[in-house]
Amino acid sequence: MIIDLGNVWDALSAIGTIAVVIVSLYLARRDYGKKLEVDYWISYKIFSGEKISLWSIDLVNIGSVPVKIYEVGIYQKSWLRKRRKKIIFMMPRDFEYESAKLPILLNPQEDATYFIAKNEWITKIKELGINQRKIGLYARDTTGKYYFRKFLLE
Repeated sequence: MIIDLGNVWDALSAIGTIAVVIVSLYLARRDYGKKLEVDYWISYKIFSGEKISLWSIDLVNIGSVPVKIYEVGIYQKSWLRKRRKKIIFMMPRDFEYESAKLPILLNPQEDATYFIAKNEWITKIKELGINQRKIGLYARDTTGKYYFRKFLLE
C-alpha cells in the first residue's frame, strides 16, 4: 500500500505562508501604537523661605504617533485589572503654576511635567482611608486609553 502525501505538504506550506504573513503584519504594526511613559520623582521648591516638597509627574510620549492627554490622577490598585478604581482625579487647579496644561498634545519624544504639593495629597489620601501601598498614577488620553505607573509614597 502506497500513501500519497502530496496534498498534505501543499496544505502545510499554505498554512506556513499564512502564518508568516500574520507575523510580519504584526511586527510591522506594533511600532505605530500609542506609547506613553508615566514617571514621577520628588522635587523641592523654596517659597517664603520654606522648603516645600512636590511630586513631579512626568509624561513622555515614547511612541511614534501623537497622544493627547486628557486626565492625570491617582488610582487604587487591585489584583484584578477591571477593579482598579480612579480615586482622585487631579484638576488643573491642583497643579502648581509651573505645570503643563491639560489637555495637552504630546508629539513623539515630547514630555509634559506636572507638579503637585506632596503633603496636601498625602493628607487627602489618608482622609479617604486608602492604603498608601495600594495607589498608583495614571494618565488617560482622549481615546480613553489608560497608562499606569506604580507609585510609592515616601
